[in-house]
Amino acid sequence: MPEQTTGSTDAEPALRSLADKVNWLIDRARPPGRGTCSNAEVADLIERTTGGRVSYTTIWKPRNGQAANPQMKLTGAMARPFGVPPGFFLADYDTGQAGLLREEAELLTLVRSASISPAQLRPILEWSPAARQPVIDLIAAVTAAR
Repeated sequence: MPEQTTGSTDAEPALRSLADKVNWLIDRARPPGRGTCSNAEVADLIERTTGGRVSYTTIWKPRNGQAANPQMKLTGAMARPFGVPPGFFLADYDTGQAGLLREEAELLTLVRSASISPAQLRPILEWSPAARQPVIDLIAAVTAAR
């Protein structure tokens, strides 16, 4: 189990090893209310996102510490569907950026689970902040009502 960082109320695991980083991303890539993705599901996600085939064993190895130094092709393929830079998997990556990456990974998962396409989201992002505010208020109200 990864060690916890200190100095924050939302302690995140210290992402020291490749296994820590891969498992951290996969854990955050699941839709709300369901368990973690299987290795086969991650391999399928990579294939759907990149068009490249990856076996579930190829995912299993870094998740379990069996592949501490994967090929750049694999790190690039794993990075793309999770919305992180390929350098995230390198030992010298600035883990101070992990908080932002966590939010981005969670947002990407929410968008995917809602089946929102880039073509549907793009026009909303082009609205002015004042035009987006009613949508934000609606989302906040629905979230508060849960």
